[in-house]
Amino acid sequence: MTAASEGAPGGLDLVRQFENTVELPGGPDRLEGLQAATDWCLSHGLPAVSDIAALGRLRDFREALRSVLYANNGEADRGKAWEGLRPFVTSARIDLTIDPARGLGLRPARQGSESAIASLLAVVYDALVDGTWSRLRACRKASCRFAYYDRTKNASRAWCSMATCGNQAKAQRRRERGRRMSS
Repeated sequence: MTAASEGAPGGLDLVRQFENTVELPGGPDRLEGLQAATDWCLSHGLPAVSDIAALGRLRDFREALRSVLYANNGEADRGKAWEGLRPFVTSARIDLTIDPARGLGLRPARQGSESAIASLLAVVYDALVDGTWSRLRACRKASCRFAYYDRTKNASRAWCSMATCGNQAKAQRRRERGRRMSS
């Protein structure tokens, strides 16, 4: 999908790519096994996944974060979605650091697989501060939920791709209206 693969600004694109490591529903998952997840993390500047428990936690974090992106698209309760991140925020250890170009910055306080989650949470925090977070969304089509960055002027994009998910949703609504009218 061309439109869906447009990057998000700055470090936020890492979060978008992380969310899109699985194709829903039931498609390939680049975090499927320990080696695959480690390869993906290392190729994106994140630490290796240490064991099966850490892999499960990373995948659980991905889905909790996807719920927040779905809420960014107006499809879920925002407060409840953020609450789903609480277990990850509670265990993430993040330190303040000095970034000569920007001033203060955030970085994981520990090494290891928990620092991948901390790194991603630091990106989310930065995006909240700079105002780009609300435009990172999960596709409105519940069976897709592909992450994309909304670059529309009025921040109204609802689907990862109008050519696929948007057209399918509109066609389904049209069929449902036709059925109601003929009943």
